[in-house]
Amino acid sequence: MSAIRPMLKKSPLVAAGVLAMSLLAATAEVSAAPVLGGQLFWSGGDVTITVEPATAGLTSQLKLFSADPDLFIARNTDVGAILTLGEFLIDLDHDIGDELLFGIFVEETSDVFLMGPGSRNGDGLAHATLDSLGGGKFRVGFEDILGGGDRDYDDNVFLFEGGVFTDVPEPGSLALFGLGLGLVGFFRGRRKGSD
Repeated sequence: MSAIRPMLKKSPLVAAGVLAMSLLAATAEVSAAPVLGGQLFWSGGDVTITVEPATAGLTSQLKLFSADPDLFIARNTDVGAILTLGEFLIDLDHDIGDELLFGIFVEETSDVFLMGPGSRNGDGLAHATLDSLGGGKFRVGFEDILGGGDRDYDDNVFLFEGGVFTDVPEPGSLALFGLGLGLVGFFRGRRKGSD
């Protein structure tokens, strides 16, 4: 810290650069909190989906409900399966920028729960969380019980990569936003101090 103090006196921009690099390095392994009701959009290209371990007592199927007809992808019991939705298949029903409306069909109850706002579901509740892992990877976890169940959102868990994006900020974006706010405050404080 004693090496940084002389830099603060000589050049606030150098100090800000050192701070920025430190923050970026610190956030490299940080994940933003999962967002309840998040949505995925198509950026063009193939979408790779990996079935991750889940804790459900019920069997559910991941489907792409914005396709016509609904497109079955995998069951929550197919742990480790890696599937690719080809660009040509997605392009039949979607344009770049369109939402890819994923959801689950619960086999034992015939309930359907969709990603996005709760208004899409019969109980009025959001049933999926979206976790932006950075680098264009997104983990989606579903709750499979009407009325919200135990709200653990791990009854059907999938990793999406490739041709998808979300409006949920990635962890690095959040860090840069925080850095920007900090720099504004820093320079505002220096200006007041010199008046």
